Amino acid sequence: MKKDRFNILVVDDEDSMRNRCVRLLQRNGYNVQGANDGEQALFLVKRNRFSLVVADIRMPGISGIELLERIKEISSETEVVMITGYGTVDNAVEAMKLGAYDYITKPFDMERLLLVAEHVKTTFSLKDEIGSLKDQLKEFSHYRDFVGVSREVQRIFGLVEKIAPTDCNILIEGETGTGKGLIARTIHSSSPRRDHPFVVVDCAAMTENLLESELFGYTKGAFTGAYANKEGYFKVADKGTIFLDEISELSTSLQGKLLRMVQDHEIIPVGGTKPVKVDTRIVAATNRKLEQAVKEERFREDLYFRINVVKIDIPPLRQRKDDILPLMNFFLEKFKKQFNKDRLAVDQPVFSLFQQYEWPGNVRELENAVQRIVITADHQRVTVNDLPEKMQSKRLVGSVERQDLLEMDFQEARKRCLDEFTRDYLLDALKYYQGNISKTAKEINIQRPSIQRMLKRYQIKREEYV
Repeated sequence: MKKDRFNILVVDDEDSMRNRCVRLLQRNGYNVQGANDGEQALFLVKRNRFSLVVADIRMPGISGIELLERIKEISSETEVVMITGYGTVDNAVEAMKLGAYDYITKPFDMERLLLVAEHVKTTFSLKDEIGSLKDQLKEFSHYRDFVGVSREVQRIFGLVEKIAPTDCNILIEGETGTGKGLIARTIHSSSPRRDHPFVVVDCAAMTENLLESELFGYTKGAFTGAYANKEGYFKVADKGTIFLDEISELSTSLQGKLLRMVQDHEIIPVGGTKPVKVDTRIVAATNRKLEQAVKEERFREDLYFRINVVKIDIPPLRQRKDDILPLMNFFLEKFKKQFNKDRLAVDQPVFSLFQQYEWPGNVRELENAVQRIVITADHQRVTVNDLPEKMQSKRLVGSVERQDLLEMDFQEARKRCLDEFTRDYLLDALKYYQGNISKTAKEINIQRPSIQRMLKRYQIKREEYV
């Protein structure tokens, strides 16, 4: 959550205390207002959205306890933290029972106030993320962004349709950028769990201790800064799906704790002693071969078989060339609409170079390349000159290595490059126009008889592209 959406109200009849709290919070980037009694506080709460109210428990007129009850009636989502003196701790405990988030005992270190505010902000952020995830799921359509016509992709689609309605755990393997996350979302959105959270966890992005507390949650007092109980991602994803990206990066210790969750469907929060039941489906992903990690004793074999009930292998884009042009066209339409360039046209040689390129970054790299040429195009056509230099280098060489060309004389090298370019250009054009020779001839400005001769010369079967 952005801090400009996180508004705080400080209520205290002692001017010095109230002003100190307001100034401290403002210096740390929060939007803060002050109120000198309960009546003024209620006036402000009715007219503004406050995420957090910090209120003294003893005030003239409306007491802190009464203020808490009235605030909860007006805005149940607003969290209230009570400030209490030593003699009124019992009242603060009573306030907790009535829905107060926490209490701070006077005199207190101002850093304590900042910690409480940050923790409440984190709680609101998590609520927003869950709401956002639910909205995304409602908008998500089947296979919306996972585009492909190759046999490999069709096989994946068929497998997803079979396993999505089940509750089995799934392992997805594939290089970075191949679309593992999209397949995971598709599985969830096609399952009976679709109306519950889909929670994404990047196992490589956090330290072991942080990842443990985020996955399993923690209890109040479990470690410094743990001022309240916090639910972990497994609990947040209860009845839904958790996507453990880069699961191969889990430490041995966390692998053991994850195994318990998979086997017993329960977790123990950090600092806790009682197990908590969870009903969460696991979809895990890795850009490495997890079976090899098992052989090298870097990943537990028992956990591997628990999460690998069904495995989906996503081939890199260089191994499914048939998907490059459909993906390119999909992203072209997407970004032309996004950047209001509906009339932007793309020269046919650009498609040819996209087809020849190896795409080490897979679909993610291709998407970024299309976005770049759409954004930077300052005319109505995208030409080869608009492509990155590493892609332009394919123009004359194709799949022929430069070193091989240097070993030929000029005329032979020229003929070799020209033949390869002609064949690749024709192949790409036929794919793009779905084998329609008449349309291909018209669009690339070559006579139909010439295309017929080239098909025969390069042994290209038109039927393969219909």
